Amino acid sequence: MEIHERVKFYREAKRISQESVAFKLGLDQSQYSRRESGMIKFDSDEITKVCEVLEVTPMELFNTESVIFNNTNQQGGNFGQYIALPEDLIKQYDLRLKEKDEMIALLKEKIANLNK
Repeated sequence: MEIHERVKFYREAKRISQESVAFKLGLDQSQYSRRESGMIKFDSDEITKVCEVLEVTPMELFNTESVIFNNTNQQGGNFGQYIALPEDLIKQYDLRLKEKDEMIALLKEKIANLNK
């Protein structure tokens, strides 16, 4: 299931209208509908707000579980904890980083043009 399908699933399961979620996100219902149908991707801020509105964690929304490994030494002492992140979450994070870098490059270009 894609993220937009999971959002719709949780929204419908909690019997919340698109209008209600859209209002809380500061969107028109039609704008929200396009996100929920997958025509437009949710941005990271919207994902955070959707999680709050639907009362789910990002991990629940991404429908994946993290795996936590606790390493102990032979005396039983804990010397580290590692969290294996789900592949979908890593891909989403990488995509957001790429978008951020592109936006920074665009803004730097605009600043350079304004300074000329």
